[in-house]
Amino acid sequence: MATTVSYSASMRTRKTTSASNYKSSAASQGYYDLGTNLVGIVHFAGMDLTNKVISAIRLTVTAANAGLGAWKEKTVRVYQANYQAANQSGITGLNYVGSFLGTFSGSFYSNTTNNDLSGALLTNLASYFAAGNNTICLYNPSPTQSSQGYSDDYMQWNTCTITVTYEEPSSQPTMSSYHIDMGSSVTIYTNRQSEAATHTVRFSYFTINQTIATDVVDSVTWTPPLSLAAQTPNATSGWGTLLCDTYIGGVLISTKTCTFTLYVPASITPTIGSVTIAEAVPGIASQFGCYVRTRSKLSVSISAAGAQGSTISSYRTTLNGTVYTASSFTTDFLNTSGSNTLSFTVTDSRGRTATTTQTVVVQAYSPPSLTRFSAERCNAAGTAPQMDGTKVRFTAAGSVSAVNNRNTAICKIFYKLSSATAWTEARTVTVSDYTLAATNVLLSQTFSALSSYDLRIRLQDYFYTIEQTVSIGTKQVMMDFYRDGSGVAFGKVAEQSGYVEFGWPVILSSALGVASGGTGATTAADAIANLGGVKKTGDTMTGNLNIQSSLYPSLYLVPTYNNTTNRVVFEGSYIGAASFAAWEDGSGNNRRMLEVRTKAYQNSLDYAVLLRVADNGSWSSYRVFHSGMDTPIPVGCGGTGSFYAKGALNNLGVFYADTLPASGIDGQICLVPV
Repeated sequence: MATTVSYSASMRTRKTTSASNYKSSAASQGYYDLGTNLVGIVHFAGMDLTNKVISAIRLTVTAANAGLGAWKEKTVRVYQANYQAANQSGITGLNYVGSFLGTFSGSFYSNTTNNDLSGALLTNLASYFAAGNNTICLYNPSPTQSSQGYSDDYMQWNTCTITVTYEEPSSQPTMSSYHIDMGSSVTIYTNRQSEAATHTVRFSYFTINQTIATDVVDSVTWTPPLSLAAQTPNATSGWGTLLCDTYIGGVLISTKTCTFTLYVPASITPTIGSVTIAEAVPGIASQFGCYVRTRSKLSVSISAAGAQGSTISSYRTTLNGTVYTASSFTTDFLNTSGSNTLSFTVTDSRGRTATTTQTVVVQAYSPPSLTRFSAERCNAAGTAPQMDGTKVRFTAAGSVSAVNNRNTAICKIFYKLSSATAWTEARTVTVSDYTLAATNVLLSQTFSALSSYDLRIRLQDYFYTIEQTVSIGTKQVMMDFYRDGSGVAFGKVAEQSGYVEFGWPVILSSALGVASGGTGATTAADAIANLGGVKKTGDTMTGNLNIQSSLYPSLYLVPTYNNTTNRVVFEGSYIGAASFAAWEDGSGNNRRMLEVRTKAYQNSLDYAVLLRVADNGSWSSYRVFHSGMDTPIPVGCGGTGSFYAKGALNNLGVFYADTLPASGIDGQICLVPV
């Protein structure tokens, strides 16, 4: 708010060389008598504009009829006064004069004029008065003589009134730091320009506008609350505005501001409230009271929250090298026994993280194991083997994983005639301390000496069942004919019509030919060669493997799921190359083949490995890219087209420029130095 005040001047005139007043109530400039230069002293008693912001100054002057007439425009030269008084004793006029302030012009002859100052004089005089001064001097150091004998600018002011328009000085706030952690204190300085000023200090931060303190004089300490972090839920900092309202006499005269940056402290991080881990596979927890290797899965649920307005943006759980990225999930089967550590990390919208770990203990588990199962005919007591006995005894060994000593273990023996399909349970075998150890255990059933039987053992735990089967032949006889005369057996009882059966090993005087169902050989190598397979040197399977084929060396494998239309072929070396092929049919007209070529056949590493494709007998070749290639992988095939970083970036549409270009190609990236 602007204020205007007026003060009347008390004036004197002294010669430059005299300390006595030449005139006691008027201020003159120039000289009336040649050689007598005058200094006008203009003193505004009671004027104190210290620290005021002065915007306008008017001098209202009543001039005597001295010097040249009203027709003459005279230039008034204004100087600072070295003494702030109208009548400083002992000081000559010249010693009264201080630094030059500026000039203004007017017709000062027997008139009253209003002179509104401007330009450099206004600026300099405003600063001079705001420094607490109240006296000026009128002085021309080089006056020129007029035709009338006195100087051209000679004049005399009989009265002078100064009118000043000003505003009280505004306080400009500063801070001890403009980068502040929320929760940490900072000092705010008002830098007041007037002793009468008091202040209200406020701040604005996004949607928050609050008063820090009122009636502040010079400074105040402020601690930005942590709750302000909620204003930047997706960032770790933000800038705000400090406002300082200056009051003088209870009246608001100005509001000045400065900006600051608030930082969310590193301690403000998301929290993991709880992690719930439970067995995900039904029945395991109630049966075993623990987690079981290869059988258990974990059902995991993470409860997490952001801090001071942030939200959870991502979850990451690591278990045995596998990463899960949901807040709730089910793991894969636990394949590691012992301590399994789960590491949980949550990231909030500010990029801050929280981490915790939990450990679960997994009990070791392996499926049931049978290491031995055998059976034989024996005497009635089961104490000794008997070739024609009608009793059978068995021996079995195996184990079941204990799993917290809560696993189940059931072992049973079954039997049937070899010619039958249905099995009959013979007995249950005790498994003690999860170990199966049965030696020469007698079965209560009777087994005809004239029939062959199959015996099966079944070992079962909570998860798995495994079985093994052995056969028991008939009693041993030299030769036996089947009952209808259509079959014969040697070393056993004949049991099948139309067959010759052998209970003993057969030795032929000469090799049975391939066409007759034999191998046509007495050694393994010859037998394999006769069967069209592998030619070996000797029967010990040492030496080089030579695979025979009329086209080129190859090995043909028939898949078990379809042995008529699909084939897998290992194709050996041919003209410096080797390949592995998958055929869709026996013709080979439709197939895909991975081919590796030697240096002699294909010198360039670009074509060292090829994918060759036959479609209806039409061949195409495709390079397989690898790090040893002579030329870089092209962009179109997933590479960069270059061995060097800069070339790769250029090929991928990344280029460098001193400044960002005004236009470019859609999709390009420009890197500009900063």
